[in-house]
Amino acid sequence: MSWLDIDYNSDMWLEIPWRWTDVYNEGADEISRDEEGDEQTPAEWAAETAQDCWDDSDVDPGETGIEFLAETLQACVEKYPQAFPGYEIALHLPDPRAMPLPVYVTDFPIEGDREPALRRLTMADDKEAVEPPIIEEFTTEDLGQGLRVLRYSTMPNSTDLLIGLRYAWRSEKFDRDLVMITASPAPGRVLSALEDIDELARSIRLRADDDLDHYDDDDDAV
Repeated sequence: MSWLDIDYNSDMWLEIPWRWTDVYNEGADEISRDEEGDEQTPAEWAAETAQDCWDDSDVDPGETGIEFLAETLQACVEKYPQAFPGYEIALHLPDPRAMPLPVYVTDFPIEGDREPALRRLTMADDKEAVEPPIIEEFTTEDLGQGLRVLRYSTMPNSTDLLIGLRYAWRSEKFDRDLVMITASPAPGRVLSALEDIDELARSIRLRADDDLDHYDDDDDAV
């Protein structure tokens, strides 16, 4: 068995607590725990995180900045897990004034041959795309060669554009396929974050279940 290890850059990313990313988890909307182990509701987590984001920023939040970000983060917790239940979710937020961009990551057992599986996961052959998707090889040190696909489609029942960005890899070592997904009705938001998203993709690792000691050693080295 294996587990996902994602090395988030805390200057760019916020991780939605795992308890709230599985909407099928009984009580998932109730509590999580902060770094001290104290229980938190989504609203409490959002308020604390918003305060931390602004404290780490050189920008003046004004009278409403902290409250607005807290409300936005709470809405992210309540909304985004419904799109891909059970996926880990990182919010790209390099500036507390920006709209958080969700990036979803998960892994699952290998199914089918490698090339068609990666193309399916990245929607490389999406017939609904408004132009041919941009398909590129994307290699990381830990996951090896995969695919990155950027594509444009239209919103359901609308002519508005939706940009989608997907990455996929196959780990023969762990018999797992991995996928990372983001999408937005604001193409500029995704394109401006592309370098940071690539960096996040390169940080993803699969670890064996008994690799906790290695993980702890990495933490001690930071």
